[in-house]
Amino acid sequence: MAAGPRVSVATRIGRWVIVAGFAVLLAFPFYWMGITTFKRTGDLYSIQNDPFVFNQPPTLDHLRYLFEETLFLRWLWNTTLAGAAVVAITLVLAVPAAWALARLTGAWGQRLGIGIFLTYLIPPTLLFIPMSRVVSFLGLQDTL
Repeated sequence: MAAGPRVSVATRIGRWVIVAGFAVLLAFPFYWMGITTFKRTGDLYSIQNDPFVFNQPPTLDHLRYLFEETLFLRWLWNTTLAGAAVVAITLVLAVPAAWALARLTGAWGQRLGIGIFLTYLIPPTLLFIPMSRVVSFLGLQDTL
């Protein structure tokens, strides 16, 4: 059995330093979200305080406000329900369509495949305004 090329210790250390740097960089938003969740309001807004540490004792006031004073749980449920409905509808429609397209051969299959590919070239942001007008016209805006 042939072994791969030997990698020097310095190369391995360099790779781990790069990986650790990216891990810290990518973990920072989660750290920031966690620390600002438990900071007091005065601690968040004070320019003299260090924003990366707790300058005052942590509090649960912001979480209490989120769950008691807003409709966050309802919003979370609505988002979950809408997401699950989109996934279910997509699977019900896309799986049979994909199976039919995979079985379709010849010139028609190639033309249809190219047509579907070309529709993906339209940026979704261009479709947002007309789609929002359709949703509003159908009376579906701000409803499940």
